[in-house]
Amino acid sequence: MKYIVVVPDGAADYPLEALNGKTPLEVADTPFMDKLASQGILGRVRTVPLGFSPSSDVANLSLLGYDPEKYYTGRGPLEAANLGVDLGEKDLAFRCNLITENNNILLDYSAGHITDKEASLLIDALNESLGSEQIRFYLGKSYRNLMVYREGLPLGLDKLKYWPPHDIIGKSIIPHLPKGDNANIIIELMNKSKEVLRAHEINKVRIDLGESPANMIWLWGCGSRPSMESFQEKFGLRGAVISAVDLIKGIGKLANLKVIEVEGATGYYDTNYQGKAEGALRALEEVDFVFVHIEATDEASHNQDLRMKIICLERIDKFVLGTIIEKLNSKKEKFRILVVPDHPTPIARRTHTNEPVPFLIAGEEIEKGGFNCFSELEAQNSNLYFDKGVQLLQYFLKR
Repeated sequence: MKYIVVVPDGAADYPLEALNGKTPLEVADTPFMDKLASQGILGRVRTVPLGFSPSSDVANLSLLGYDPEKYYTGRGPLEAANLGVDLGEKDLAFRCNLITENNNILLDYSAGHITDKEASLLIDALNESLGSEQIRFYLGKSYRNLMVYREGLPLGLDKLKYWPPHDIIGKSIIPHLPKGDNANIIIELMNKSKEVLRAHEINKVRIDLGESPANMIWLWGCGSRPSMESFQEKFGLRGAVISAVDLIKGIGKLANLKVIEVEGATGYYDTNYQGKAEGALRALEEVDFVFVHIEATDEASHNQDLRMKIICLERIDKFVLGTIIEKLNSKKEKFRILVVPDHPTPIARRTHTNEPVPFLIAGEEIEKGGFNCFSELEAQNSNLYFDKGVQLLQYFLKR
């Protein structure tokens, strides 16, 4: 039996007036999702435990069967795991976004989705000016980078209140700066980054080209090194993960899942959808479980780009699900497939919310539930509901 989990990040949404009261999932042309729904079962799951921020790290830990209440220490250390950054017992890792700020307003959480090459030069400049024995910046992908603060745990920096930058687009950064004892240490770093980045040639060129400059860092997602048992120990299956983002790949490495690198996987609208599907199929020749994560739908919601959210849903359906399903059917493989967003990212809100999300399960030994399509509304017609995200994978694997 082969098990495939496909996660269209942030795909769940609210009904929109622009879509005559429908959601992007209801409007998008998704024949493969809809056929799976008609052949299988739908339900809803709460991926984010009450009391947790509705973040992708918490939600995807849940979807992979790891209870955040036991395993979650913060986003930064999960990304550090993928970047190969070793953390000591007292070290802290932070997610470090390159952002666009103007007159204390956070204009863009991604600095116009700055390129990897430009980000590399800016990270080098930050290390040269702000780096020390305690502080080090590491290049991730595009705007998604990392900072490590050695011996930061005794300072209580993991206890501060932080805000994800995508939650405060268009708002003043002043009330959203870190809060708590020793918060001044982090605030000072963020403020000093303005001096370094604004004067950099990369940003002068970006401004000349009419692009958003990466003129400040935003530190958040702080945490210490987590301890996780392997996926194989936990579920008795060898597995793999496919994603463009360090967060998902980091969780995969900590769970001892094989991380499949896909050329052209960008974490944005233009990601290599077909390549991810082909990577999953190759992985399934060696392992029995694969977790395919696609970021594009989430980015569209953060950007309030309704047209692109619908287009990205259709690309996921055609190039990811379509490719995987047709190939496995042609090989007469026994397989079971789960399609589930990690959390809602409503277009109207531009950020993550913590409502339950719809899911569909189809394939081997899954009986038809009488559903017509895959959508939020259709899933509400199901009695199948999991209040803890980790229960969904256990049910899906039936182990």
